[in-house]
Amino acid sequence: MAENDDVDARESVISKKMLEAGYECCGTTDSLRELLKNIDQTIEEKDVAVAIGCMARTYTNMSGIGNGSPTGSNWNVENFVTVMNELAPSLNWEKVIECLDYAHFFVYDAKGLDIIVRAWKHSPKGTDPFPANKFFGKWRNLKGQLSALYQMANASTDILSLVSCSERKVIEPDDFSNSTTHVRTQAAQLCNEQLNSLDLFDCVLDLSETVVVDDVKVFVEMMVNKCPELVFLGFIQAKAVKSAYQKDILGRLLLSYLNGNASSSLVLSKLWLVNPDFLVKSMLEMYGTDATTLSRILDIIHELKLLSRMLDIQPFFFSIDLAALASRREFLNLEKWLQEKIAEHKDLFIHTCLRFLTQKLAAEVSRQEANMAPSTVPLAPEVIAVFLKVLSDSPLSPQNADLLKEVQAVSLKTYPKLMNLRATASDNGSSAGEISFKPDVEEEANSYYEHIYNGSISIDQMVERLKLFSQSKNTREQDVFACMIHNLFDEYHFFPKYPDKELSITSVLFGALVQNHLVSYVPLGIALRCVLDALRNPVGSKMFNFGVQALTQFQSRLSEWPQYCVHLLQIPQLQQSNPELVRYINSALQIAQRQQDATVGGVPQDIPGQQPSFPPLNNSNVTRTMMDSTTMATSSTPTVVPANLPADHSAFTAINVPEVPTPDDDDTPYETPAESIQDKILFIINNIAKNNLEEKTAELINLLDKTAYQWFSNYLVVKRVSLEPNYHELYLLVMDAVNSRLLYQNVLRETYANIQILLNSEKTVTSSSERSLLKNLGSWLGGLTLARNKPIRHKNIAFKDLLLEGFDSNRLIVIIPFVCKVLEQCNKSVVFKPPNPWLMAILKLLVELYQFAELKLNLRFEIEVLCKGLSLELEDIEATSILKSGRRRDQMNKNTLMETFGRTATGAPLGMGGKASDANTMLQGSGVESGVGLEEQFSLPNIAPYLVFNPQIILYSTQPASKRWVLQAITQSIREIIEPVVERSVAIAAVSTRELVTKDFAVESDENKMRNAAHLMAQNLAGSLAMVTCKEPLRLSMATNLRAIFMTNGLADTMAEQAVLITVSDNLDLVCAVIEKVAMEKVTAEIDDLLMNAYASRKKHREQAPGQAYFDMDIFSMTRYPSSLPEPLRAKPSGLQPVQFRVYEDFARISRTAPQAGMQTPIESERKPQMSRPEAAAFNNYGYNAGPMGGNATYDNSVGTPIQQQQQQQQQATAHQILERFTQYLAELEKLASHTNVSSFSALPPMHDIRMIIRQVPMLALSSFDKIEAARAFAQKVVSLLYKSETPLTREMYVVLLEQLCEVSPNVGTLVTYWLTHVDDERKYNVPVTVALIKAGLINLAEQDQELGFLIGSGRTTAIDFTAMLVHACIFDEHIATPQDFFNSLEALGNLRGKVPESVLGLMEDIRGTVQHQGNKEISSEEASARDQLQYLFAEWVRLYQHPSTTDKAQTAFITQLSQQNVLKSEDMSSLFFRVCIEMSIDRVLKYKQIPGQTPGAAYQLIDAFSKMVVGLIKLPTENNNNNNGSNGNNNINATKVNQFSKVLSVIVLILAQHHEQNRRQFNQRPFLRLFTCLLSDLHSSEQQLQSIYLPILTALSNTFHTLQPSYFPGFTFAWLQLISHRLFMPKLLLTENQKGWPAFQRLLICLFQFLVPFLRDVELRDTTRMLYRGTLRILLVLLHDFPEFLCDYHFSFCDVIPSSCIQLRNLILSAFPRNMRLPDPFTPNLKVDLLPEIQQPPRILSDYVSPLNSNNFKQEIDTFLETSPTGDDIKSPTLSPKSSVLTGLVKQLELDPSQQEKNEVYNMNSNTPSKYNVPKVNALVFYVGVTGATRSIPVHQGAPMKIYQYLLDELDPEGRYIFLSAIANQLRYPNNHTHYFSCVLLYLFAESDQELVKEQITRVLLERLIVNRPHPWGLLITFIELIKNPRYNFWNHAFTRCATDIERLFESVSRSINQI
Repeated sequence: MAENDDVDARESVISKKMLEAGYECCGTTDSLRELLKNIDQTIEEKDVAVAIGCMARTYTNMSGIGNGSPTGSNWNVENFVTVMNELAPSLNWEKVIECLDYAHFFVYDAKGLDIIVRAWKHSPKGTDPFPANKFFGKWRNLKGQLSALYQMANASTDILSLVSCSERKVIEPDDFSNSTTHVRTQAAQLCNEQLNSLDLFDCVLDLSETVVVDDVKVFVEMMVNKCPELVFLGFIQAKAVKSAYQKDILGRLLLSYLNGNASSSLVLSKLWLVNPDFLVKSMLEMYGTDATTLSRILDIIHELKLLSRMLDIQPFFFSIDLAALASRREFLNLEKWLQEKIAEHKDLFIHTCLRFLTQKLAAEVSRQEANMAPSTVPLAPEVIAVFLKVLSDSPLSPQNADLLKEVQAVSLKTYPKLMNLRATASDNGSSAGEISFKPDVEEEANSYYEHIYNGSISIDQMVERLKLFSQSKNTREQDVFACMIHNLFDEYHFFPKYPDKELSITSVLFGALVQNHLVSYVPLGIALRCVLDALRNPVGSKMFNFGVQALTQFQSRLSEWPQYCVHLLQIPQLQQSNPELVRYINSALQIAQRQQDATVGGVPQDIPGQQPSFPPLNNSNVTRTMMDSTTMATSSTPTVVPANLPADHSAFTAINVPEVPTPDDDDTPYETPAESIQDKILFIINNIAKNNLEEKTAELINLLDKTAYQWFSNYLVVKRVSLEPNYHELYLLVMDAVNSRLLYQNVLRETYANIQILLNSEKTVTSSSERSLLKNLGSWLGGLTLARNKPIRHKNIAFKDLLLEGFDSNRLIVIIPFVCKVLEQCNKSVVFKPPNPWLMAILKLLVELYQFAELKLNLRFEIEVLCKGLSLELEDIEATSILKSGRRRDQMNKNTLMETFGRTATGAPLGMGGKASDANTMLQGSGVESGVGLEEQFSLPNIAPYLVFNPQIILYSTQPASKRWVLQAITQSIREIIEPVVERSVAIAAVSTRELVTKDFAVESDENKMRNAAHLMAQNLAGSLAMVTCKEPLRLSMATNLRAIFMTNGLADTMAEQAVLITVSDNLDLVCAVIEKVAMEKVTAEIDDLLMNAYASRKKHREQAPGQAYFDMDIFSMTRYPSSLPEPLRAKPSGLQPVQFRVYEDFARISRTAPQAGMQTPIESERKPQMSRPEAAAFNNYGYNAGPMGGNATYDNSVGTPIQQQQQQQQQATAHQILERFTQYLAELEKLASHTNVSSFSALPPMHDIRMIIRQVPMLALSSFDKIEAARAFAQKVVSLLYKSETPLTREMYVVLLEQLCEVSPNVGTLVTYWLTHVDDERKYNVPVTVALIKAGLINLAEQDQELGFLIGSGRTTAIDFTAMLVHACIFDEHIATPQDFFNSLEALGNLRGKVPESVLGLMEDIRGTVQHQGNKEISSEEASARDQLQYLFAEWVRLYQHPSTTDKAQTAFITQLSQQNVLKSEDMSSLFFRVCIEMSIDRVLKYKQIPGQTPGAAYQLIDAFSKMVVGLIKLPTENNNNNNGSNGNNNINATKVNQFSKVLSVIVLILAQHHEQNRRQFNQRPFLRLFTCLLSDLHSSEQQLQSIYLPILTALSNTFHTLQPSYFPGFTFAWLQLISHRLFMPKLLLTENQKGWPAFQRLLICLFQFLVPFLRDVELRDTTRMLYRGTLRILLVLLHDFPEFLCDYHFSFCDVIPSSCIQLRNLILSAFPRNMRLPDPFTPNLKVDLLPEIQQPPRILSDYVSPLNSNNFKQEIDTFLETSPTGDDIKSPTLSPKSSVLTGLVKQLELDPSQQEKNEVYNMNSNTPSKYNVPKVNALVFYVGVTGATRSIPVHQGAPMKIYQYLLDELDPEGRYIFLSAIANQLRYPNNHTHYFSCVLLYLFAESDQELVKEQITRVLLERLIVNRPHPWGLLITFIELIKNPRYNFWNHAFTRCATDIERLFESVSRSINQI
């Protein structure tokens, strides 16, 4: 510290003298000796160093800042060094350089460094190199050291050399002796660079760890820009990589070299020499980040000759990928390398190879399906073939062998030509890697198929030819074979569309390929799988017949594949339709079993090559079962199943198909009739009707033989009955006419068989169309039996058992509609009408399901419709108690709990007649005694502290032991219930979670993420299932056990019953929570076990292939996954997306309480005491965040404070009371509605009780714990009541209530809309209710129209009548729709055949007869008819436009026809047409209501279609009738097209104005914005065809936008702003030839500024104004960047209208400069502005600045003054020239009249009042005078222009002077003669003015434009810099610069920023 003080003291002595004396003191040695002669101290090295540092710092001026000394002189450092050598000859000059390390040392630029180097060169040591190494050491002045290093690094090697002073260098020439000539040349150049110094980089890295780290970063960036190669190599060699900044620099530079640039070879060669591990690690990281970089990595490795070493590194995944690519480039023999690696690493390497192939194939499959860029380097098929060949020849473990099979299967599917690829294929053949074959190969393969189908080649001949092709050595023949096999497999999905004959031929060929061994292992598996899938189709379908015929061809080989036989025997329809084939399959299976028994034990099971001969089928669960099955069951019965599979997979077992009825003659088998007979029978069925029934049935009886009954029955049921419910009655009449008992039995059997198939099909659960087929068959079955008083036998269908099975398997959605449809036919029966006991028993069970099964709305409707059809009231039917009591007739035991779940103690399913022992026996049988074993299996908590004992029960206070009895009974109930409940819940939840999680996480490599998601889902599902399943059984069990224990201890019946009911109610939730918690704990372990392999595979993949995408091949190789998934659900290579993962996270947010069950049973909830239960609240917290239930401490902590208990009590009470309160509200509404004599809801007074109650219902839902669920339950009940309502008031009341509930949550609204529109239930066919819902917007008319059209098309009679009545009501009665709104429905009604209902005929007649009277009554009938015709034309165009298969050709043809009609011939008609189209399009948007699942653009479809039509009309070629006129004719055509487009725009403007005027604040600008943007888009897509008229079209659009400017249409402002800045409008207008579009856009921009002016006066902008202002700024920024010339040329017009407060807005415009100009730096020292070449050029001005001066002959007066005023007049002369009258009236001319001042839009900035000056006139005067002066080259300080300026400056008041000075400042722009002239004017006015106020105002005008955010105009900067730096203006001495502290600081800040930039 002392030393530093000493240096500072010496500086104050020596340096101060020099600074005081100035630069002249060093002018000569004598003057310097004279200056220093009085120093009486010894001059040391420190003194000299400080003096030299001072000279280096102050060479510009004495303050050390600025841009030059006033006199231009500088320090003469040579004289200084000479004097120092004389005064101190013993100076050590190296130490002098070291001593530069003092406090104030700093080198600003190269001149400062030059002074130091010159000092060294003039010293005695000057011959030695400059000691730059002295700056590498540890310095105290870190900034000074860094500043010197910065300048040295930039210095020329002629001045100094860092390299020569450094001990270590970054590179040496010898490092590259073995490199190429180019690399050696690069190295030689870099060796001489200043940065080739490792000492420098050591020093820089040391400095980066100090306080100057920010400055170091700037230094390093400079070095990187100068020589990045040396920086990278210097950093990598300098020291260990520590700092994050060093890592960042290295990473950034390394990436550029790894990606490849000119210096990559040099840098990477050196890097390999100095740090090979870093290079290897970097390449592995690069590969891990993006596997497609492998190609670049191989280039690097090959260039550095590192391939052999890189192939030895691990992980193997990288080396395998590298080897595959290297072999493709012929750098490596892949087969030999693989064999060597397998021999060295064995199974580990083999498994990695298989995983590698799996990943590559999965990535390729994903790429093909998504049509994306590859995520890895694809493998060539030849490379895959080498891998498969080597791996197949290698010894494999069983695990690897199975994986190899999967890889082979997927390889063949992805690369089909691999099936015939040979490793030794010649090069001249076609590439086996092509998925598509060569055209000639494809053509030959297809020709063979043509020959087969036309009969010219038989199947046997084709098979023989294929055998020759498969064994041929000719590559082309191999390709033809592969192509034919591939095409056959590829066409499989299209087989259902083949004609019967061609499909039959194909099936024979398909089977023949298998029979003749033409498809081997993997293709064979695909072929067998196709046959198996085909056989699973319904009997009689095309694909089923295909499967049977193909299977018949190769049935002799079935014994080779026992597993395949097993799965064939599991197909029920095959057993029913082809018993002979089934018997053959059984015999083949028995043969295979005997062969297996004969050879078992002879061959070890693990020997490779001795695997089962059955090829693997394409992946699925069934496939895996087939592949895993090794033991087959033998049986003499036709049905044989694997031993490891359950005997019955069917969900419904209570239906049995009877045996095939045999003809009277048993020897005559059933057979399919000849094709000719079939055609005749089908013709009869197609044409039969009631009026020709007798004739047609007679023909049918003659043709239909008994042997064809089975075929006819199948055809009738499958092809007719299931699809045509309207013709059931007709087909029954046909059956009666045939009058054959055998035919009846066959038809009945086929009906049962198809019902069984549909009931057990998984598709029926998810597909509404499948369920419709089932309902049709149910109706047919009832008509065939019950309606004819014939019973449905219990052995065939047990309806109650079916319902119970549906309840157990969660398939009520399938079985309830079916049963209801069957029973509906009972109303036609005499025997089976109510009160038939059989019928009533089924109805009672249906009612119990209705009340207690929590059915969805559509299922409830089914039951209600059934009861209504049978003339029964639902409330009058007494429900059974099967579900409630848990008993199932004779199938269950007395034990309620075990019966409920159908399980024994071990969880095995009970048989049909099996019996379960009581609870104690079961518990003992499973090793559970006294609950000990059970508690070990399930972690049961101690619930004693949490039991609730109601003080109302005297028993608990009089007998304390009774509480122990309660604990004992409840514990017993838990023991009885917990095992089956938990096991069932865990099993269902675990399986469901496994399937969904493995599917969703198929490409997710993070096993922890997968585990967390699985836990969240499984815990929630298991807990919820346990809760909902156990509640009612627990209630019964607790009541039974409590009742028993109380009676055992001698309590009276009455007292015991009261205690039981209250105790059970109080503690039920607690016990449910215990079971829920146990289920959640158990399922966590269960799901981890199920997903253990998945976790392990992901972990292993991440360890062995870090950064590589993961693909789960078990999922990706499935037939339909993932290509069948929609894009948002499809797996991405990057893993699960956050939005997708949130689905699993949402499980944690689902309510964990259980009051919902109570909500469904309000009757039971009435029995529950409404009191607090804090213990239930404690258990309700169990979930994902709850701790283990291990002891009392956990329970004590979870009870909470009394306040928390109270809140939980209130919350629980609300949940139990809310449904009861809602029920009361509904009852009150019904009562009020019945006693109110009002016809409609709108007529009710505002405070009527009905209105008040409706307001309370949503509040009631919102007060619920789960408001969405409560609102959903309310809405469900309201919908049910709505369809029962009979008066208009009740209908409207419930509709309003439904609207209120939908507003509670969007989810409720979505659900209600779906119920009302899409649920298939005839109860909805209520016209008044539907009309009310349409009015309220709860039913979307478009969706309803589509739904009704579909129902009519399916033949629903009730839907036809309903639709006709609904359309009539909406169009003619209520006038809420037009025929166009029911387009689909009317079209479907018009397509009806046969007898059309009267309602439809009446509707059609009304539409045709009265259409002219709809709409506006003032419209004449002729105009109404025209409108209707025009609407129809537009609707037809929309339909064509939206059609999926539409083409441009079809659209052009339509438009051509349209143009040829009279519609567009006349002006009036064409205008009306466009108006009708636009009105329809806009109304569609305004009335559209978004429907869930529909795209947001659906509302704008009509607008899009209209835009397309308009552009199509313009594009339409027009014939030139006057061929002689040539170009004139073309001009006329173009003019016609533009006029037509302008007409369309005019109509749009009219309609927009009408909407804007009518709606005002509610005006919706979106449809009009969409219309204009569509026009712009469609015009752009047709720009080439419209090239000749594109500019006129843009001009027409511009004129339209000018008409729609915000000042006239403020509601359209934001859309208008978006349109004028549209990318298809603004750029195209500004890029027109010769700037023809510039005036149009300038006019629009002026409109925008003018609209903004009034809003920008406010200091605080509103949000809308701020958004508009930001949008304007963005437009200007785009123009500044892309079209600066536009702003330059029109700057005057823009500045005229921009308010003075918008400084930044004005700066943006004034900062523009031409793109071909490069602005000089305004901060350049000693910048000579007047010498710049650009400064003499005048700018181009397109603005009209003369017009404002034309009024009152003002311009003529100014011109006269400018021309007659002598140039040499003294401006300051007190006497005016003869023309002084012009000046005296000048101010008056610039002022406005008082009446005009009030209308002035320009405001005074200071007073916020209208300005009294005509600002545009002031701006025009200033600019005009200045331009005149600059053009005539009049000197600034002379002549008339300055006289005018001087006069205005003196005579104007402060407001006028501000406007005048701002007008001058507006011309300070880019370098041109205007900028120079006005800059000089402003400076001259400042200098010559003698008023301080004037100078202050000039400063203000300049300063206020500088202190805002950039950009700043160039002319403004040079003017202000000149003003404050030129001594002539003496700026800093003016008082206004120091008038206040804030002002002083502001000026200091501005000065500092200007000087330091």
